[in-house]
Amino acid sequence: MAFDHFDHDDGSAGGLPRAVAFFLGFAFSIFVAGGFYSGWLFIANYQELANRGRITVAVPGTAPIVLQPPERLPGSIQDIARRGPSLPSLPAPATILPEWQGTERINITLLGVDQRDDEPLQGSRADTVLLLSIDPVSKTAAMISFPRDLWVSIPGYYNQRINVAHAVGGPELLQRTLDANFAIKSKYFGRVSFRGFEQIVDTVGGVIVDVERPIKDDEYPTEDYGYQRIYIPEGPQLLDGRTALQYARSRHSENDFGRARRQQRVLVGLRDRAMQLNMLPKAPTLIGLAQQTVSTNFSPTELLALARLASEIDREKIVNLVIDTQYADPFTGPQGEDLLRPRTSDIRRAIERAEAESVGSRAEGVRIEVLNGTLRQNLATSVGVMLRDLGHQNVRVGSADRTDVPESTIVYFNGKIEAARAIAAALQLPTTAVRSGAGDSQLDVRITLGRNFSAL
Repeated sequence: MAFDHFDHDDGSAGGLPRAVAFFLGFAFSIFVAGGFYSGWLFIANYQELANRGRITVAVPGTAPIVLQPPERLPGSIQDIARRGPSLPSLPAPATILPEWQGTERINITLLGVDQRDDEPLQGSRADTVLLLSIDPVSKTAAMISFPRDLWVSIPGYYNQRINVAHAVGGPELLQRTLDANFAIKSKYFGRVSFRGFEQIVDTVGGVIVDVERPIKDDEYPTEDYGYQRIYIPEGPQLLDGRTALQYARSRHSENDFGRARRQQRVLVGLRDRAMQLNMLPKAPTLIGLAQQTVSTNFSPTELLALARLASEIDREKIVNLVIDTQYADPFTGPQGEDLLRPRTSDIRRAIERAEAESVGSRAEGVRIEVLNGTLRQNLATSVGVMLRDLGHQNVRVGSADRTDVPESTIVYFNGKIEAARAIAAALQLPTTAVRSGAGDSQLDVRITLGRNFSAL
């Protein structure tokens, strides 16, 4: 999603028009596995709150509320969260937002773009590449970070760093690159610039992060192409937009893999902050404004439906994965640059495992039967090994009653639809292959492998 820079100011939060500022925060929180009830009360008064300190806001139909300006607070994360503004009860998103239509997994490519104010968006490299994968049935998500130095094949071009794909072909080519190298089909994308990210964080009053270790960087880049020293102490912090960007972007305090984990921590913290504010979105009335400022291939209806879906995702059902040296081998490029050669099969399995874990398919109690309905030798045995690698211990294999089964099927019993859907994702089978079994069974999931099976 492209959050463009604004040069005008009409009484806005951080230079953004208030209504647009709200929608940016709303939309971005969706893309980081949201749960975002942001609305007009906080955004419409944010600038006044920052300038005047405590203010009282009249709310039709209920008692006035008092809002406090955001501040950096000592103590635990829980202490900080409790100091957020106290708000009245408001209708849930389900009462105002449409439902997401479809049961297929939703893959969204999230891009953080290294674009300065004096530079065009086109041709910029992706500083951050992250895949958000949401299962709309189980209401779970997986967040996967790809290092920018990953050496991949870019369709129609040449082998290069993965972030070059955006520079030469935009989000669409980067999506094709993920598909060509790691079999990830991502229908949607979101893109944010550094300035846009700062504005989004400031819009929700800052993001709370428990900094695991001090961040000290003597060579953090500045807007004028110079360097500055930054220091962020360890412990719970309420970070404004500028500091949150420094925390997420700093490269010299640890390696790129630690940086990717920090980025995921900020995104989840942004999601938690938005939920803690517990405000009703005024999204339906802001779609028109957002379309003027946001570049995305979500339709307005899809974006609103995704907001509702995202609001139902529990934090415990978000799985995090960073593609690091467990899945890629460091090597030196032809010009002495530090690069990573991906172990493609390991990365694909890791992504499948993350998606499966997010819906709880590692539950040891799930009883699975795998039947070979083809002439391929040891096919059921190989799939059984794959499922055990994913954490399933109760798996038995055998032969189907025929060897010319055309389509693979996954039949679930005892209400184990989430486990069946997770297994389908891990085996690269469509959700249409998942079916309900009739009556009770000593099994929870029966997999019949047909001629169309190609995951191995």
